[in-house]
Amino acid sequence: MKTRLVPYFAAVALAVATTGLPTAAMADDDTFIAAAYSKHNGSVGFAAATSEADAKSKAISECEKGASDCQVMISGSQMCISLARSADEKSLGLGGSNTRAGSQDEAMKECAVDGAKGCNIHDTYCAPSSLK
Repeated sequence: MKTRLVPYFAAVALAVATTGLPTAAMADDDTFIAAAYSKHNGSVGFAAATSEADAKSKAISECEKGASDCQVMISGSQMCISLARSADEKSLGLGGSNTRAGSQDEAMKECAVDGAKGCNIHDTYCAPSSLK
C-alpha cells in the first residue's frame, strides 16, 4: 500500500536545483521503501527497511545529508520508487508503483508536469529488490 504525505507529486515537479542523490543500501529481505525530498534544494533520499517507519526515518536521514527540510513523499510495501530528472536538472519527479516500469512511468510524467524537457530515469529502487 502506498502512502502519500503531500498532494500527489505536483510539489516535486517544481523547478529545483538538485544536489547529489544520497542512497541507502537495499537488502533482499526489506519489504518497505520510502523516498524523502527537500523543496529547498532538491535533495532526495531513498531507503528500504523491514518496517515502514524505519524506511521513512532512513529516507529522511539520507535526504538530510544535503538539506534540512526533507519530507517523506512516497512510502509503502512491496513496491518500487523511481526518480526522473530533466536534462537541465531543474525539474524532477518521483513515482511509486508495484512494478519497476510503473514507477518509472509515473516519475517521467511527474517530471514533465511543468513542461520540463529531456526527463530521464535517474534511479529506481524496489523493496524487495526482486520486484520487476
